[in-house]
Amino acid sequence: MEYLSLQEIQASSEAISTALDMLIKTKAVTNKPNAKQWRFLRDCVRCLLSPCLNSEFLDLSPVQAAQLKFEAEDRLRRYYLRPGRPIDILFTLVHKSELASYGLVDYAAYPSLAGYCVLVRDHNDRHDTDHEQQGDLKTYLERVITECIDAEFRAYSLLPQINTEELRRWFCADSPAMKEIINLLTRHQKRGWVISNLLNPSTKRLLNIKVKKITGGEAVVNTMEYWYLRWFDMNSGSYTYIYRETNRQIYIVKKESDDWKIFQNLRPSPRSSIPHRWKKRQKT
Repeated sequence: MEYLSLQEIQASSEAISTALDMLIKTKAVTNKPNAKQWRFLRDCVRCLLSPCLNSEFLDLSPVQAAQLKFEAEDRLRRYYLRPGRPIDILFTLVHKSELASYGLVDYAAYPSLAGYCVLVRDHNDRHDTDHEQQGDLKTYLERVITECIDAEFRAYSLLPQINTEELRRWFCADSPAMKEIINLLTRHQKRGWVISNLLNPSTKRLLNIKVKKITGGEAVVNTMEYWYLRWFDMNSGSYTYIYRETNRQIYIVKKESDDWKIFQNLRPSPRSSIPHRWKKRQKT
């Protein structure tokens, strides 16, 4: 996903301000336009356009800022994924510590408010029908990847029950990617490992996504992802393995009829120790 640089943002400041006003007034996004999370988003954008902004959120605590960011970003994400009229300008809230992962050359000078920044993506730069169709397909493929990540995490969250219905919506049947997830679900079910126990902190986050190539009925999509899976052993009643990784992943997406689905997911081996190695160390 490519975002505007600070120079490009300044050049499009009027269009960005107009897009923000329209977004805040859209009922599908904001039931209460003056709610705190939307005032926070508005001030983050204003800070981006005018770094000397005097905001009510300058002294916001990290916990409060994280909550407002989550409330606004969650609603925006759901709105952007809805079918309908294409949206020209998209806003994304991220913590300033994550900026380097988004490919911004000027991230060190990027304005922030209470530790958070607004990234801007502009879909207005479309010159012909072919380009527009290509842009729409890229946006759709980004949605497919986003949904497949959510589906994979929810499948883990359902353990000890195994339910692949949602996975089959986004993954090719009998594909390497599907087999890998089902194999992991089956192994963890036998072990009695879950992430659904009370107060389990497991989470995941899509940090960056970019469609690298589309050739016929196949596409290659690169992502940067953060996964934190804290596996709890129901037999011993304690946490047994922690998977915490931030890595780059490659998705091979294939067209099936009118749908695009994940065929393969290439990711590096985890840097954290795997469970059977722990057991070997304990025996020695």
